[in-house]
Amino acid sequence: MTILDTTLTNTYTVQDLHHRIRLLKSHLENIIFGHHREELSPEDSSWISSLPEIFIAQFNKDNVYPSFSELEEQIKTLNPLVVYLAFEPKQEQIETIGQWFKKNLAKLPVFEIKIDPGLLGGAALVSNGVYKDYSLK
Repeated sequence: MTILDTTLTNTYTVQDLHHRIRLLKSHLENIIFGHHREELSPEDSSWISSLPEIFIAQFNKDNVYPSFSELEEQIKTLNPLVVYLAFEPKQEQIETIGQWFKKNLAKLPVFEIKIDPGLLGGAALVSNGVYKDYSLK
């Protein structure tokens, strides 16, 4: 399983994807090079702990940086669904939305949330440049 596939297993938004990639890189640098690591939030610590040991063990001083360079190129090719909401969702809501998307939209790896206070009940979506308003507006 690739770094991207492993990270996307329970990552739903573009913002979370970038955060977790930085977190993973920092964690691996700490393991491999003994770099100082800052304190992790309970959520971040839980996510790092959820990664399989065999996944972490595949990295070494020779492949860690090339692997992350390749990962950055892969991330650039993602085409996230943009979800416009009238409010800032909590993490639980993001996870619920993300789980629904992953179950019902097989090709959707991640989505991006944007706030549009002009929406009234519901959401608007942008996929491949096509805007669809599913709000009550």
